Amino acid sequence: MSRNAIFTVFFAILAFSTSAMAVPCNVASGQAFIDSGKYEKAIDEFTCVINNAPTEVEGYRGRIEAKVLLQWYSDAVRDYQKVAAHVLPVHPDATETIYASYEARLAVSPNDLNALTGRAFAHWWYFDYHTAIAMLNDLVVLRPNDIFPTLFRGSSRMLGRTSKAKGIADVERAITIAPNNPNVRWIAADAFTYGVPDPQRAFDEATLALNGGLDTPRVRAILGTSYNKLGNRTAAAVEVNKSIDLSIDDLVPTSTIAKGTTVDLNFVPDMAYDIPFTVVAGETISIKTDASDYWDSIAVLLAPDGTPIIGSDDDNRYFAEFSYVAPVGGTYHMKVTFFEAVATGTMHVTRN
Repeated sequence: MSRNAIFTVFFAILAFSTSAMAVPCNVASGQAFIDSGKYEKAIDEFTCVINNAPTEVEGYRGRIEAKVLLQWYSDAVRDYQKVAAHVLPVHPDATETIYASYEARLAVSPNDLNALTGRAFAHWWYFDYHTAIAMLNDLVVLRPNDIFPTLFRGSSRMLGRTSKAKGIADVERAITIAPNNPNVRWIAADAFTYGVPDPQRAFDEATLALNGGLDTPRVRAILGTSYNKLGNRTAAAVEVNKSIDLSIDDLVPTSTIAKGTTVDLNFVPDMAYDIPFTVVAGETISIKTDASDYWDSIAVLLAPDGTPIIGSDDDNRYFAEFSYVAPVGGTYHMKVTFFEAVATGTMHVTRN
């Protein structure tokens, strides 16, 4: 055997042995990285866990916790959306599993700040604002100068519409702690959009988040909602269109919807439908969306030349709805999806 062949065999055996000896990634290792303050290593470990088991919740739960501790709140929320997209259809009890995981850790170590933080963030995300506020009150006492409990107590107070003035004060204080963190600005924008409505303030905060690097579907949707409330429908449509495009991988063409009819569109994550409407000048395109499986839709209408002309998010409760009189004839297109394109389910689209 030649020397080159010997070396080839040797390195192949070495590579195999090293691979065989490698410890596979797991939740316990990821949690150990969090507990030792190595949050980015924890993210890498939990990402490996997710890749190996994309429909199991604990990998996401751990990665979310690490991101929250790094103040990457936008990324953490996106992971919760991935739980909605990939875990909940397989494990409908995933939320309860997350809660139980935190309660088990806190039963062993009641003052585990990482667990207390992750638990409070989970209750905030799942709209349990009353419970979140109680947890965050405790965290404010334990960590009075930390941005997380102050910011999210303020957000919870505003979104839960309890103690609104105190909520605004909390958010303002959090901004003074970290004025240049775009994640803080996004949380503020969210609260001023969906909690204590102030479209100009929401727009200003979302713009700071965008300029700070958070070009996300949520930031674009907040900008769209703000523009609509401020009376600039064209700018709103541009932002809603960007929000949808940032959310999807697939835009699926479908046939038109006749007046006075409802169609059922079946969705999987990361997709939107493209619905054409061929109309004459002066004809009205009037659309209403609804669903039983999921409660949040978003839509944009495009002119025949592809220009966004009207965007809708939360115009009928949490659903998209609009009416538009076409100034020129031609084929208009509507993009429609569930918010951030995370849902598996059926949407009812009605053309009035």
